[in-house]
Amino acid sequence: MGKPIIVIKLGGSALTDKTRIYTPRIAMIRKAAKQVANLTGAFSIILVHGAGSYGHIPAKRWNLAAGSKHRKQMAGLSITKQKLMELEAVLSEAFLRQRIPIFPMSTSDFIITSKGRISSADLQPVRRWIGLGCVPSLGGDLVTDLKRGFAILSGDQLAAYLAIQLKATRLIFGTDVDGIYDSNPKMNRHARLLKTLSSSDASKLARAARIMTAPDVTGGMAGKIKEAVGAARNGIPVDFVNLTKGERLKAVALGQDADCTRILPD
Repeated sequence: MGKPIIVIKLGGSALTDKTRIYTPRIAMIRKAAKQVANLTGAFSIILVHGAGSYGHIPAKRWNLAAGSKHRKQMAGLSITKQKLMELEAVLSEAFLRQRIPIFPMSTSDFIITSKGRISSADLQPVRRWIGLGCVPSLGGDLVTDLKRGFAILSGDQLAAYLAIQLKATRLIFGTDVDGIYDSNPKMNRHARLLKTLSSSDASKLARAARIMTAPDVTGGMAGKIKEAVGAARNGIPVDFVNLTKGERLKAVALGQDADCTRILPD
């Protein structure tokens, strides 16, 4: 039997400075790569990354979240796609330095959405690269959409979809906070970390969440929780962990004790 599959979503807020356009956080990227390198022996890994300042800021500038509205968007569409590819190159370089057999894939090549939700996907290439021992790397992307012409597919939706379809044993969201709180920890220093949530409680929290501290066209933390609930309801434990502190990503993946939030099926 092959190694168990885990899907790791590396958040754009941790990998980039989302307040400054096209600005990677190189130290954080290298830190994440080192942790993932320590997991390749135990797991088949699928990496999904957010777009951060390479995607959210230009997408907002050209109103790409609304779909195809006018021809002036085409330049913005092309520029944003180019910048997303630049981010992929930055990430790949860091992971290759750790001798991770990373294989970058363009999400827009094999996924189609309808009103922003995944409608169809050819996952055979992903499965086959995993079978060959590679670590597929995919990101939130601009994809063709059956109703809107094009749409922004969030890395959060993509990560949960892949975890469900490929029957992952765990889905991990790496962010720039310790997990899910009862209020925004970036605005309230008394916010309380919620260490375990049922999928039902997490769903209620997602509806109430209003955590938007930087431009984010894909839903911020509320969007992550919503997608995580979908995976949890399919029997997949979902962890939210801080990428910027210690080696928490590695610890959580290996089942060790670390500050985080876990969403479990009801």
